[in-house]
Amino acid sequence: MKKLFPNGCMSILLILLSTLIISCSKENNPINDWKTFKDGIYILNEGNYGRNNSEISHYDLTTKKVIDNFYSAANGRSIGDNANSIFFFEAKAFIAVDASNKIEVMNLADGKSLGMIDLGTKGSPREIFILNSSRGFVTSFSKNAVIEFNPKTLSITREIPVGKFPEGIVLKNDRLFVANSDLGNGSTVSVIDINTNAVVKTLSVGQNPRMLSHSNDGKIIISCSGDFFDTNFISGFYVIDPSLLIVVDSVKLAYHPQDFIISKSNFLLYINDKGVGRINLSTKNVDTVFISGSTVNDIFGIPYALAFDEITEQLYVSNPKDFTQNGEIKIFDKTGNYLSKFDVKINPGGIYIYR
Repeated sequence: MKKLFPNGCMSILLILLSTLIISCSKENNPINDWKTFKDGIYILNEGNYGRNNSEISHYDLTTKKVIDNFYSAANGRSIGDNANSIFFFEAKAFIAVDASNKIEVMNLADGKSLGMIDLGTKGSPREIFILNSSRGFVTSFSKNAVIEFNPKTLSITREIPVGKFPEGIVLKNDRLFVANSDLGNGSTVSVIDINTNAVVKTLSVGQNPRMLSHSNDGKIIISCSGDFFDTNFISGFYVIDPSLLIVVDSVKLAYHPQDFIISKSNFLLYINDKGVGRINLSTKNVDTVFISGSTVNDIFGIPYALAFDEITEQLYVSNPKDFTQNGEIKIFDKTGNYLSKFDVKINPGGIYIYR
C-alpha cells in the first residue's frame, strides 16, 4: 500500500481512522550461509518514517523460508527512509524510496545495490514504470510531476508537470496515465503522450485517485479512495478507455478502496477499511468484505497490501499490526480461507511476486 500523504503519515492516519470507526517479532532467518534468490515474493517493508529502516523481505515459494533482512545483509545498510514501491525490470528491482528522494536499484538475485537515482530535494518518488533500458518514469509526489529517468545510466532525463501529488502510473497506447491524488482532494488523471512528453488530456474521475492497473479487456482501472475523514463518502473504481480517453464505467463503493489487483479470472480484489473486498468484473457483483480486517489484523483490523499468485491461486495480505512492530504476511486461498502466515519487518506496504 502506498502512503496517502507525504512525510509517511499513512500509519498515523490509519490508526486515527480505525479508532474513529471503532468508537462511532521476531527475526525470521538471518542470513548465515549466503544463497542467491530470484524467484519468490519480495516484500517491501516501509519501516517507520524518519528512522531510515526500510527493508526487503524475501519469501521462497519452494522452501517457504523467509529472509527478513534481504537488502541490509547484502549491503550493510538499509534501503533508506520510507520505501514506497517496487518495479521489476531486467532482473532488477527499482525501489521508490519516498523520504530519501531516490530510486534504489537492487539485484534480485542477491539483494546487492546496483546504484541509485538521486531525484533531488522533494523528489518524493511514489510509483515507477519502466518502458525499456533507456526510458523509465516515476511519479514525484512533492514536485507534482512525472520524472523521466534512464534505467541504464541512472540519470534524470526530464520532468513533466502533472496534477497535484501524483501517485499511480501505468502505460497504454504510448500514453502514461497518472493518478493525481492532491492529498485526498484530487479527482483527475493526467494523460501523457510519451512521444511529445506532454499532457494531452486530463480526465475527471472520483475523489482521491491513487492506484491504476490494466483490466483484462484492455481498459485502465483506477481506485478512488475518497475522503478518509468522511466515513460516509462513496468512493470506488473508475474505468478508462485508453483509446478514446474517456471514463466509460464505474463501480461506486463505501469504505475507501485502496490497493488492488485484478486476477486472470476477472476478479478485482481490493483493500478497504473493513478488510479485503472482491468485485466480479464480469457481473459487477460486489462482496465488500471478502476477508474481514480482523482476520488479517487483530489489533486495528486494517490490512495494508495484497498480491495474488495466479499459479497457486493464493492471496497474500500484509498485516502491519500496530504500525510500529514487525509485521506479517497472511496467506488465504481464493475463496478467502486462511492458510498460513510468515513474519516480515515493519509496515509491509508492498507484496511483489516474481517468477
